[in-house]
Amino acid sequence: MPILQLDPDTTERLEALAAASGMTVDAYLRLLLPTLSNGTHAKVSPGELDELLVENSFEGLTLPADFSRADIYDEHT
Repeated sequence: MPILQLDPDTTERLEALAAASGMTVDAYLRLLLPTLSNGTHAKVSPGELDELLVENSFEGLTLPADFSRADIYDEHT
C-alpha cells in the first residue's frame, strides 16, 4: 500500500472534508479517485454510495434535525 506524505494543512483540510462527509479519510479518498483499469471513471450506483456511507459513517456528534441558519446567527441579533 502506498504511503502519502502531505503537509499538515492539507492533512487537516482532508480530514475535515472527510469528517463533514461522515467518512474516514481512506473512504473519502476512495470516492474521490474511483477509476477502472482502463483509466475511465468508475460509476457508483446510489445503492453502492449508500452502502459506502453506512460502512464509513462518522460516529460523532450530529446537529439536531431542526437546526437552521437562524440557530447560527441567533446570538448575533
